[in-house]
Amino acid sequence: MPNAKCQIRSRHKREVGSRALEAAVLALGVLLAPGCPRAEAPALVRVQDLRKVMGTYMAITVYARDEAAGHRAIAAAFARVEELEAALSNYRPESDVSKLNRAAGGPPMAIGRDLWLCLRRSIEGGAMTDGAFDVTIGPLIILWKAAWKGGHLPTGAEIAAARALVDYRAVRLDPDGQHAQLPRPGMRLDLGGNGKGFVVDQVVAVLRSLGIEAALVAAAGDIYALGAPPGRPGWTIGVRDPNRARGPLVDPLDMPILARPIVLRDRAISTSGDYEQYGVIEGRRYSHIIDPRTGQPVAHMASVTVVAPDATTSDTLDTALTVLGPQAAIEFAAKHPGIEVMVFHEKDGKLEVLRSPGFDKLEAKEANP
Repeated sequence: MPNAKCQIRSRHKREVGSRALEAAVLALGVLLAPGCPRAEAPALVRVQDLRKVMGTYMAITVYARDEAAGHRAIAAAFARVEELEAALSNYRPESDVSKLNRAAGGPPMAIGRDLWLCLRRSIEGGAMTDGAFDVTIGPLIILWKAAWKGGHLPTGAEIAAARALVDYRAVRLDPDGQHAQLPRPGMRLDLGGNGKGFVVDQVVAVLRSLGIEAALVAAAGDIYALGAPPGRPGWTIGVRDPNRARGPLVDPLDMPILARPIVLRDRAISTSGDYEQYGVIEGRRYSHIIDPRTGQPVAHMASVTVVAPDATTSDTLDTALTVLGPQAAIEFAAKHPGIEVMVFHEKDGKLEVLRSPGFDKLEAKEANP
């Protein structure tokens, strides 16, 4: 999400030319203005690649000592993504998460370290938000996807039955880092709320281990800015303007973004919005974000942008703060140092924007041309 969940048309393949690649990166909300390195600094080469992973697109941009080193770092990063997807994807029957979902109601199951770490962070996210984020929301997600596909609302009884299976506190995660259990039959994990952020953080760890000091990793609406491009204070990231983003994206170069982009260094940013992922039933539009406490889609929240120390946190919170609502989101940021929030919500038929006190300080001094 940094545009949350921007669509990129299929012509943007890995083999695209430099201009098309730049356009696709722009569609992820990243404004890659070339910077001039400081005179005393050794020259660094910018290398970038875009690939389709996790059902979306990930763009990785690095500054390396030479082009070959940059490509090696990016290749290692995408190899790590493949490992993570093999463990965390609900769409892969043999992934750890799919096996654990099928084992719901049974004894503890051995899982890999990647899923164990992601689940630990997910449970922490549930506690941090008093259940506004819940990694066991899978039964409600399945119910509402079927409703959107079938064009009918789920019944109260169906919602109640699904809600009875949603409770992050019921997940049993052994401290040995090797076993997990879903104790109730029918429970189902869904990592859609923070899985991409977790993957982004793991990619950044790979790049750091290879000596990369400046990189930008963007997976849909989840972005981490490592260091800064040479000669610049940080990475410039555009946030999608929900006032103009409710129509289909025609051209990434024409992506509607807010006038002032965000400048980040060693921080993450995630955005969740209702302008691309939603369902329509009997002419009414329903958000793709479901409140795990009520079983109902969230209403009147157009977008939530969160800046945090890491992408797992920002990805978790852009979902949870959408559930909590505009004022609660701002109050949450005030109580948690290192978290900044911008919320667009519907009020009296228009979109109103709220920002946490420190958010304005992250915005570029000059507006986009």
